[in-house]
Amino acid sequence: MKPAFWSSLVLATTLVACGGEAEPGHAPAQSATSGETIEVTTESLSSVLPVGGTVRAREQAVLSTRIMARITSVDAEVGDHVTAGQVLVRLGTDDIAANRSRAEAAQRVAEAARDEAARQVARMDTLYAQDAVPLVQRDQARLALVQAESQLTMAQAALQEVDAASRYAALRAPFAGTVVSRTASVGDLGAPGMPLMGVAADGPREVLLGVPPEVARTLSPGDEISVQSESPGQTVAKVRAIASGADPRTRTVEVRADLPADWPTGVSVTALVPEGTRDGIAIPESAIVRRGQLTGVRVVTDQGETLRWVRLGRRLDAGEEGEARFEVLSGLEPGERIGL
Repeated sequence: MKPAFWSSLVLATTLVACGGEAEPGHAPAQSATSGETIEVTTESLSSVLPVGGTVRAREQAVLSTRIMARITSVDAEVGDHVTAGQVLVRLGTDDIAANRSRAEAAQRVAEAARDEAARQVARMDTLYAQDAVPLVQRDQARLALVQAESQLTMAQAALQEVDAASRYAALRAPFAGTVVSRTASVGDLGAPGMPLMGVAADGPREVLLGVPPEVARTLSPGDEISVQSESPGQTVAKVRAIASGADPRTRTVEVRADLPADWPTGVSVTALVPEGTRDGIAIPESAIVRRGQLTGVRVVTDQGETLRWVRLGRRLDAGEEGEARFEVLSGLEPGERIGL
């Protein structure tokens, strides 16, 4: 048993002495997929600031009423598509009907008083022309006509107010879109200003971003911003509007950028807002070696090739060859050569 033990020990010692320890961040040399190599260089890369935002419809409205009444029916649910003018919520109109009857009666009384005052003025004009009545009596008749006409105008305004209230009893969709919120339920008491239902319009979407003022100053309408989301993915949004000042509460400037119409509202996204340029390293995608969650490159030296693990950053625009590129955050130095 002793000869076998000493033979194993000698063999292990020899292997350690010959191989040594592997250099951290490196793997044994491997053959590149092709014979081409490129030199790692520093270039000017655009610097971006990740900013969180929320997708919303370009147009959206929260419906409420201007009268106090019981809700009698709710004709739409969250997620339903509605057309412009479609009734979504109805409120009780018993009080409105009673007010209408009173207003119509008041209008009829005012019309009769106006007509009688007009006839009286005509009689006074005739009698005054015949010197049968004094001027003051004719002027009093004309004053009574003016007062009767004013009463009729007030009665007509009251009736118009009732008509307006009856329109507020039926909440309609202001545009074609999708119901995104609902707080109204049958039997609830609707009050002026109380939100009852929300509608998001069909068509373009937008993302609202809170951007630091120093970064917002570098933006202009029409600038492109990369927007990323777990679903539906990634797109390029164009800046549409920039607030003239910062929000005193958040200390950020509101920036709105257009998104495709098929992006769902309410989704959280991350926008990569440009904030200038800086020196960095970028390599083509064909130079990247992936092993599960690890990413590396084949570094070519006089002694051969070594697989070195590197940390990658964001995906950049395609280079001159039309191939996607990635920023290298660490693991490579300018002047080194890597295989493709």
